[in-house]
Amino acid sequence: MSSRSNRTGVYELPETPTLAELFKVYGRRLKLSIRTNTVGTVVSYNPTNQTATVRVDILQIVKVLSSLVPGVDPNLLDTTKPSPPFVITDIPVAWPRAGGGYLTFPLIPGDTGELAIQDRGLSQWLNRPADLPVDPIQAATHALSDAVFHPGVHTKLDAITPPTDLTGAVLHHDVAIKLGRAAALGVARLTDTTVPGASMTLWETQVTAALVAMAALFNAVPGPVLSAGPGTIPVFPVAPPSDLGIINSASAKVSSE
Repeated sequence: MSSRSNRTGVYELPETPTLAELFKVYGRRLKLSIRTNTVGTVVSYNPTNQTATVRVDILQIVKVLSSLVPGVDPNLLDTTKPSPPFVITDIPVAWPRAGGGYLTFPLIPGDTGELAIQDRGLSQWLNRPADLPVDPIQAATHALSDAVFHPGVHTKLDAITPPTDLTGAVLHHDVAIKLGRAAALGVARLTDTTVPGASMTLWETQVTAALVAMAALFNAVPGPVLSAGPGTIPVFPVAPPSDLGIINSASAKVSSE
């Protein structure tokens, strides 16, 4: 008796398979060969060309072709095992961007996300010299190497804490948030303090001197007022300066250009 008749797997062919059984087995093999979407973990990230090396986290399950028990046909054991994880390199990272604007985050080893496998090769499009559709050239379809990485999807263990806010949109980072790539100045908040600017300080000095001179006149001994010449009494400023103060306290986390 052939060992095939001893196979018990749902997708194993019996000794004399029916047409339906053939379709079932080969349909399963076809589905397994088509990669669509999966999840992975960042191994490294290149911020210059925005590509990453990613470990594919859903392992491929393969049939054991060598006997685990000496002298026993592996077909009788009907055994499968997970294959080693795939690590794919030079995968484009899909940051949100349009119209000259973009949003990025520090992408570090251990971050997770979704790998979207393209149905045809990406290399010709990624390296195209002009804004034109391209011929993929490669005959391969649904190859892991033609994936695009979308950061974000995570395990339950790595869920955002505290729970996400239901009252408004939140942009958060534990270390720094930059509004503009050249951001260096802290963003002012409602209760941050201010100090007088240079013009305001000069104006305050002028006002003080004028008030002192006026007080001296009011407190002078009664008698004829003699002109002491121009400039003796400082001219009172007509209006305060436009820069009444400058912000000297701001966020240490959020900065802007």
